[in-house]
Amino acid sequence: MDRLKDLKITLPQDWIDASDQNPDGPPTFINESYEAPGILQISKADFIRGKVPNPSYEDLISLSENIGSKNEFGNITNRESGVCSFGKFGVVEFSGDRFPFSCIWHLSDGKDFIFATFICSEQPSVKEIDDARKIILTIRHNRFRFWK
Repeated sequence: MDRLKDLKITLPQDWIDASDQNPDGPPTFINESYEAPGILQISKADFIRGKVPNPSYEDLISLSENIGSKNEFGNITNRESGVCSFGKFGVVEFSGDRFPFSCIWHLSDGKDFIFATFICSEQPSVKEIDDARKIILTIRHNRFRFWK
């Protein structure tokens, strides 16, 4: 999880960092108590310079919708946006033949972005979905940052 060291990510009981199983991929988290757990992956893009992006809620939803559609995750079952510990979020949930449940998240503090996917090869329990949602919505900066 070194790539996310500047973020505070709190994992519920039974969730583990499984990134070592996918060393070339993004940081990966699963609930080890399930036989076929959903896979939660989280990436971060830091603002370096240029025009501050300051995305709207609809921008974040559109980013998530485009990723899910491009990857053929299936039909959209829910779109949502709101406030989270990192700033604001947009999430789109999908259901399809390949993945019965998947959701694509984009979070932003106005400058930086977090991209997260929760993809399930089997229909997840309500608790597993709720846990993944809580993990994502409570991500925050690990330390105070000063921006120029």
